[in-house]
Amino acid sequence: MTWFGLSAPATVGLVLLVATAVPVLVFGNSTIRSRWLTWAVIGVIVGVAEAIGIAGAVLLAIAVSVVCIVEYVRLAGLSTADRWVLVAAGVCAPVLAAVNPAAVGTWLPFALLAAAVLPVLSRDPEAALPRATAAAFGMLWLVWAPAQLVIIHEELTLLILTVAVTDVASWAFGKSLGRLPGARMHPFAVSPSKTVAGLLGGAFAAAAVLAVTREFSWVLLLAAAVGAPLGDIIASMVKRHAGVKDAGAWLPGFGGLLDRADSLLVVAPLFAVAAAAT
Repeated sequence: MTWFGLSAPATVGLVLLVATAVPVLVFGNSTIRSRWLTWAVIGVIVGVAEAIGIAGAVLLAIAVSVVCIVEYVRLAGLSTADRWVLVAAGVCAPVLAAVNPAAVGTWLPFALLAAAVLPVLSRDPEAALPRATAAAFGMLWLVWAPAQLVIIHEELTLLILTVAVTDVASWAFGKSLGRLPGARMHPFAVSPSKTVAGLLGGAFAAAAVLAVTREFSWVLLLAAAVGAPLGDIIASMVKRHAGVKDAGAWLPGFGGLLDRADSLLVVAPLFAVAAAAT
């Protein structure tokens, strides 16, 4: 069932925001209220991007890519020159995905090489390998992955709704059930806040969203249930390397955009693969 001509995922997202508005804004603490308001703004932005069509997806992908690159460069200790190489690629990749989706995969090896060129040519041989590795990983995670948002632009709301609900449920289940025997296990040393309860809760929520929106498939469920926590763990690894808690301080309730988009940047390519396979 849909309201006002909205797609099923957009309807579900709107229902969730409306249903949680009063308890969150009245009874929630400042962090939870900030997160709810941020989610509401994100929902509007995504809805507008999907309504515009592929051009909206291009603009959204560029914005996500560029902002996350700026945050990542600081965390990874990359140079200003590395940042501009990544930013240039982050602007071009979504446009290329709109013009010729198949070319994005063909272009990726050359983009990875381009990311490694400056570190290899630097006058600091000891730092060349870590810098080249970080730059190439940034090209994969923050350039190629956001470009997938363009390729699957017709499922943009479904993708972001599934990731959002999976993340929220993982946090909620981890908090509420984390004290139960077995459920409180922390399987990832790089992200000790992750618990078995959170992982199972996130997977259950992803299945529920896909079922309610009539988009359920085991491939999409696997993409969300595995990709969402993996993205968060990758971001935790990067932040732990930098010795910081958050990637930024400007996004209310979350820190930086990379703190919010980390799961999306892994699930998006998996969704794209799943969409191509069906």
